[in-house]
Amino acid sequence: MLEQAGVMFDNMEAMMYRLKKKAYKERMEQFREKNEAILSEMTGFVEQAEEQERDKAAAQAAKALANAVEARFAKRGKISGRSQMDINLFMIYFVFPAILLTQSEYAGRLADAIRDEWRAHFKNSAQLSYTTYEEISGTFQEKFLGLF
Repeated sequence: MLEQAGVMFDNMEAMMYRLKKKAYKERMEQFREKNEAILSEMTGFVEQAEEQERDKAAAQAAKALANAVEARFAKRGKISGRSQMDINLFMIYFVFPAILLTQSEYAGRLADAIRDEWRAHFKNSAQLSYTTYEEISGTFQEKFLGLF
């Protein structure tokens, strides 16, 4: 499951470059469109599990995602501190909000499981958390009189 999840991080640097409100909206739409199958696979895996097994299913999806990211970015079994910070930012700006935008009833449960797995799995990720697309988008300043 989720062996191809590493492709979600294609063009990570370009996606994060000079983020402004309009660019963030456009890039999020592109990200969601490109990764719709992976996002659906993750949320669907949790949705299809029996109620008492949903937390376990979310944890399995989270572990699969962490393993896919590690396989993609690790060199000699480790991810550099700088790369990990870039990956964490990408998770916060794109992956978590995209999961929450799926409108799955269990998207929050999946995001919680990914956050917890991420904190345990990766060095320098102990403080990782997530927020919604709307909250992130709202933090970008609008242009004031067209000046900035």
